[in-house]
Amino acid sequence: MQAKICPCCGNAIAPNADLRIDTEAGIVISRGQFVALTRNEAQILELLQQGKGRTVSRESLLENLYLTSADEPDIKIIDVFVCKLRKKLKGMGVAVQTDWGRGYRLSVAINGDAA
Repeated sequence: MQAKICPCCGNAIAPNADLRIDTEAGIVISRGQFVALTRNEAQILELLQQGKGRTVSRESLLENLYLTSADEPDIKIIDVFVCKLRKKLKGMGVAVQTDWGRGYRLSVAINGDAA
């Protein structure tokens, strides 16, 4: 089995690689797999990773994505981005979990456990 190659740096991706998010390149790497993300998806994932398993409010995510209120869309756009993220991350050992009424948090599988 040939190792997968990172499309950004050209290095081999270790099959047990920890979660890595490259917001500039728009990719996420986990468990020897990678997937392309939009700028907003990558930013949301990075913000959730920085939360270290704590819930990040939808309002906080929206404020970080849209720094000026003139550009700020409805808060439901966060739900749309999270839905798309979940589909892209499926099978990578990474999950965005909903904390109803509060926001979202990131769950990363350890040692092959489901996220």
